[in-house]
Amino acid sequence: MPNSFLDKHCSSSAQVRSPAIEECSEIATSVNSAKARLMIGKKSPERSVTEVRLVEAAAQLFARHGFKATTTREIAQLAALNEATLFRYFPRKPDLFLAALESHLNRVKFSHDLQTSLVNDDDPEVVLPKLVAFFLNVLNSQPELRSLLHVAGFELPEAQKLIREHLSPIFDTVCAYFKRSSAREAICKIDPQLAAFGLLGAVSVHHLLRVAFTSQEGSQAVAADRPETYVSLWLHGLMPHSNFTMDPCDDAVSASI
Repeated sequence: MPNSFLDKHCSSSAQVRSPAIEECSEIATSVNSAKARLMIGKKSPERSVTEVRLVEAAAQLFARHGFKATTTREIAQLAALNEATLFRYFPRKPDLFLAALESHLNRVKFSHDLQTSLVNDDDPEVVLPKLVAFFLNVLNSQPELRSLLHVAGFELPEAQKLIREHLSPIFDTVCAYFKRSSAREAICKIDPQLAAFGLLGAVSVHHLLRVAFTSQEGSQAVAADRPETYVSLWLHGLMPHSNFTMDPCDDAVSASI
């Protein structure tokens, strides 16, 4: 049964493909596509709430126990649902893990202020404190994300594509900033990826090791994670040093690498 007058008119004129009829056909196709999108978009509130409950429960358990040690029955119980309902939304356990991981990855975004500083090539003295604050905020506000990334790395290789899709644009932006800064001699000549991953590694590893190996709590812990703590170290390392000379032994080290 035709959907509209446009369908009737276009089908009756199929043999004569004038520009007007071509346009008519395109409009009919557009109308039908719009109807399809509307039907797809009709998602009941109950379904949405159910999915959120399942994803949040999965994120908690996967982060706490890992992928293999977490069962779908435990996830359903934590979400106050039965296991059959879980499988209606997520037929495979990996699908549920990916949904949980993506729900946290979606929260990792640059602030407008940091994005503007990076694009405008602000001086490193301005950008580095903002970058470090960004990394620290992710580490402190999303402990589940840290755990989910570890689980993905060790137990679910298929999650790597999802991780790259979400995090690569962030690191590409940071690398591009360091590359431009090096080109204009705002920082020393350095591989931009080394600078980006080195900064992230220093912040994240120090943050995790401090928690694991020291007894710093409260104000002491906050002071240890202040952006200035890292910025002073990295600014000293990245700034050009005109009087810098390589030790004789450094040549031997470079040759052995």
